[in-house]
Amino acid sequence: MIKRLIKWWQSLRMYVIADPADNSVTLSRALFRHIRANARKDDAARVFMFRITGEKAFGFSVNPQFDRPTQFCDIQYNDRYRCIGFETLCPSVGTILYEYGLPADTPVKLSATVQKNGNLMYYKIERPHAKHPRKYTQG
Repeated sequence: MIKRLIKWWQSLRMYVIADPADNSVTLSRALFRHIRANARKDDAARVFMFRITGEKAFGFSVNPQFDRPTQFCDIQYNDRYRCIGFETLCPSVGTILYEYGLPADTPVKLSATVQKNGNLMYYKIERPHAKHPRKYTQG
């Protein structure tokens, strides 16, 4: 019960906005603060996007260590819109929205939760509730 309450509280503050128009993933302030608080000082701001196979979901990890070269996305600040995010090409935002059964023509707000798998901490992009997906509207 307590875990469900914590997950619900995190979902209100920690979210991403997936925009299929430019394959961008925008981070909420609380999510970015969590990423920054758990980063080492000498780390570059790089993100690895992946599919979580057992749960049919997607997630991302910040600065993971790999033996071989792989596709990373750089976290960037957008001066025009005053937001922080990254561009993901593999998997693309369109793929994520298709797998989640969401429309691929508008930005969508998706909750993100902190997960751990051994030493790896990652952020899971939660599948929205079937009846009430949250569409992002600029306000």
